[in-house]
Amino acid sequence: MNTRTPFFVVIVMILVAASSARAESPSDLVERYMAAYNDHDVAAMLELAHPDIQWLSIDGDEVQVVTEGRDALGEAMRGYFESAPSSRSVIEATMTSGSRVSVRERAEWESASGTRSQAALAVYEIVDGLIRRVWYFPSD
Repeated sequence: MNTRTPFFVVIVMILVAASSARAESPSDLVERYMAAYNDHDVAAMLELAHPDIQWLSIDGDEVQVVTEGRDALGEAMRGYFESAPSSRSVIEATMTSGSRVSVRERAEWESASGTRSQAALAVYEIVDGLIRRVWYFPSD
């Protein structure tokens, strides 16, 4: 850009660049998170997580905070992938409502008795373009 570029052109260029950076939908963010999970790429998962992320497990009327904060999530995921190196998940259904994305996911992993699979419901809350909370409802 030279010194003769009109000021309004510079402003338009900045606004276009800023809007493209924010264009990712909440469901796209969750899909990228799931792809990083399937690659067992903890660093990529944490890039999509809010610094104050909470992972909450819901069982009946009980809510357990499984992890709180990006560092705790990273530590938990590294341990999980070490103990379950074959784990993968697919999103079977998605519903988005504002900043929340509900997914029915199916997890698969290898065990001593063969391939195992279970479906569960998770609700992701997106804040400032990052995953702030996950409410996880395990399968019955």
